[in-house]
Amino acid sequence: MKKKPIIIVSILFAVILLVLFLPIPKGTYDDGGTRDYDALLYKIVVWNRLQCEVNEDGSGGETQIYHKTTVFWFPDNQKSIDELWKIEMSSR
Repeated sequence: MKKKPIIIVSILFAVILLVLFLPIPKGTYDDGGTRDYDALLYKIVVWNRLQCEVNEDGSGGETQIYHKTTVFWFPDNQKSIDELWKIEMSSR
């Protein structure tokens, strides 16, 4: 008879973990193909962003693609993709 409460608690614990940690795809941005996946405790951003470097004389230079995968934990996971991009560029 004591095994039934243990099983119920284990199932509840597993469901809570799934809700907190299961990432859900949110979409693709029109910046080169950046994708993000949200969970309650974190956000995964797969950066695929076009960047154009400016030459010293002010003319346009090479276009490059910034490709990296970053995990943002709570509370940063609640920020917009533009705010996360600023964080990504400052940590570079």
